[in-house]
Amino acid sequence: MAPSPTPSQRNARDTRSFVPTLHTDVYPSIDPSTESLPQPFTVVVLGGSGAVGAALARSYTLAGATGLVLAARRLPVVEDVANEAKSINPDIKTLAMQCDVSSASDVAAVASVTKAQFGNTVGAVIVNAGYTGVLNNDITLEDVEEMETAFRVNTLGTAYAGKYFIPLLNESINKTRVFIGISSMSTPTITSPTAHVHYCSSKFAQVRVVEMINEQQAKNGLFVASVHPGGINSDFANGMPDHLKALLTDSPNLPGAFCVWLTQNQERVKDLSGRFLSSKWDVDEMLGKADDIVEHDLLKARFAV
Repeated sequence: MAPSPTPSQRNARDTRSFVPTLHTDVYPSIDPSTESLPQPFTVVVLGGSGAVGAALARSYTLAGATGLVLAARRLPVVEDVANEAKSINPDIKTLAMQCDVSSASDVAAVASVTKAQFGNTVGAVIVNAGYTGVLNNDITLEDVEEMETAFRVNTLGTAYAGKYFIPLLNESINKTRVFIGISSMSTPTITSPTAHVHYCSSKFAQVRVVEMINEQQAKNGLFVASVHPGGINSDFANGMPDHLKALLTDSPNLPGAFCVWLTQNQERVKDLSGRFLSSKWDVDEMLGKADDIVEHDLLKARFAV
């Protein structure tokens, strides 16, 4: 007989399958082409390169964003993403900037230029930048530089974004305002082939940063969430062995569409603010559990006592 799963293993498993229906691609309920963002509406994507960054840009452009700010370390790549957005909507105003989210001064510079060029129209800030090094289940074999980089990018990057961009969100003319950290299902995971300290721990800390931002900004009506993008075979997965890469079959368009849906359904999702959400969860089933989520304060990082 196989051993019973530990509480932590049950937590990770139950989080993945929090609702019965799990999606791998965009479905009608969250199709961004059927949404209509307020006008004017500017979206900021920190980590605007790569599969998910490009999908976020596409999804918000399809939903009618009038402004798009893309920032990442690889400037030519974010410029390509900006050009793709222009091909969808030639009228969208774009800004592409080089930015290392682990640098407070870089993030502050992007916020400053965003305010100068887009004024008080910022309605969504998505922190998509992330870092993982070599998968290793033994902390004694972890690379120190990779550990430091993971916390700087995954945790501090989100905190810097909050520090410099939340003032822009609070000054916005838009009633619809969201701050989203792209998270990972590794957050509740401590035992698995992919459970390595530098990534899982830094992502768990990112979730706590998002929770604290929610507590501090609730009075301002800001919606805040950590969002698992799904299993996506992108450049981010290059360090994974091939047998694990084969499991990454979700479309990058899924988290893009899910974030747009969260943005456009503020009244319906307001009780989910500050929580860990998965773009794979069927949104109608997720909303069907809203009362239970609130009553038991679910989908948050907590000590079990």
